Amino acid sequence: MASSQLIPPPDQAPPGIAHLSPAERVRLWAQMVDEGDRLVFEGFLRRHHGDEAAARRAAEEWLDRRAAESLVAKLRMLARCRAVENHHAE
Repeated sequence: MASSQLIPPPDQAPPGIAHLSPAERVRLWAQMVDEGDRLVFEGFLRRHHGDEAAARRAAEEWLDRRAAESLVAKLRMLARCRAVENHHAE
């Protein structure tokens, strides 16, 4: 694969998910999020902070910030949906 090619050729593509149920898709998504969090913790936080306790505190702070940012984004999205619904109801 050329270094500038972003989409892998068909023989290297990940398996499809069309055969998965919605619950299985959510489970797969959650596993991928968990794995990403683990990679951040193992690969960056632990190496950057050195000791286990400091790395865990940093991970908790990072997850708290991510959750707060996610909540703000969700509230903004809901407010926009409500505004559109109210506009269409008039």
